Amino acid sequence: MEEKLITIVTLPYSTAHILKMRLEAENIACDLENINLIEGATSSTVRVKILEKYIEKSVPILEEILGVKPFIEETKTEKKERHILVPVDFLVHSEKACKMAVNIAGQLHTKLILMHCYINPVIHSIPFSDIYAYDSSLLAKMEYSEENANKEFQKFVTKMSKEIGVERWKSVAPEFIIKSGYPDDDILAFAGKYHSQLIVMGSGGSNSPYGTLGSIAADIMYNSPVPVLIVPEATAEETLNNFSNVLYATNFDEKDFATLDRLMLLLKPFKIKLKCVHVGQPHGDGWDMARLEGMKDVLHEKYKGFEFQCHLIVGRDILESLENYMKEEKVDIISLTTHKRNMITRLFNPSLAKRMVFHTKTPLLVFQG
Repeated sequence: MEEKLITIVTLPYSTAHILKMRLEAENIACDLENINLIEGATSSTVRVKILEKYIEKSVPILEEILGVKPFIEETKTEKKERHILVPVDFLVHSEKACKMAVNIAGQLHTKLILMHCYINPVIHSIPFSDIYAYDSSLLAKMEYSEENANKEFQKFVTKMSKEIGVERWKSVAPEFIIKSGYPDDDILAFAGKYHSQLIVMGSGGSNSPYGTLGSIAADIMYNSPVPVLIVPEATAEETLNNFSNVLYATNFDEKDFATLDRLMLLLKPFKIKLKCVHVGQPHGDGWDMARLEGMKDVLHEKYKGFEFQCHLIVGRDILESLENYMKEEKVDIISLTTHKRNMITRLFNPSLAKRMVFHTKTPLLVFQG
């Protein structure tokens, strides 16, 4: 019976050629389809094909070269223990995110997974054109990148264990993932596949090896299937270990109570004081205050023993009004949902999103509606 050839990925010729060399080095026969060689020119894209029996063996090589797994349909949903995912790049904001994540994981009795994605020199040295001269030093560069990432990861873990305390560190049963690839894609893929309870990541480092981590944090915030807590570099140390004042920005959406249920489930062990805040326009019709009072009554009835306040802020600029309120009330965390198109669209259009993620000193907890 003839063995079946399977297309595992479609790539630019230059990238496909590198993949072919790596596959054949592992004794995996590989064919490149749709190549037109005319005086050294190549087609823009080619299909990489291998025998069906080699698919499982080829996956680690594809991850190494491309930083992501190929699309192979899965028949089973993989499960993982309850955990908080913490992407790190070893800078100060990652240290603060890690400390806050340990605090939350300890209260929720869940484990911690630290993840670092390092830049793959193969991916970032591929030219846009189809004419490519193979760089024989690429494999050595890949090995160096991996070795350096592992060393930095070990230093980071040692430092965190020492600063947090060995016993407390061990209590969250930390696991570590290190791989080449693109941080935003890999973080979102992992959180979705393994159903992370929460993603906790830092923001504000201009020297991040990822580029600007704030932009990655914003991308993950918009697209994550799970709640995301973004910890700015300027977050006060005391907030990392002891927070209680939480602000929830509402625009009276029907999903607000569902989001508040998720927020309370996540932060209930901290005995938080929740402030539900709405930013209204001057000369409103009075309904905003009535809605806030109704929200407060429902929350008091549902979560007895917890302190709730509902405030109406009058202002034309939502972000400025929230920032002023947070300073006056000494808010530790601001929370909101991305489902709401009204207030959230105004609050998180590109320019305002940058201001919130890059410049606020207050951790931002985002839920998806």
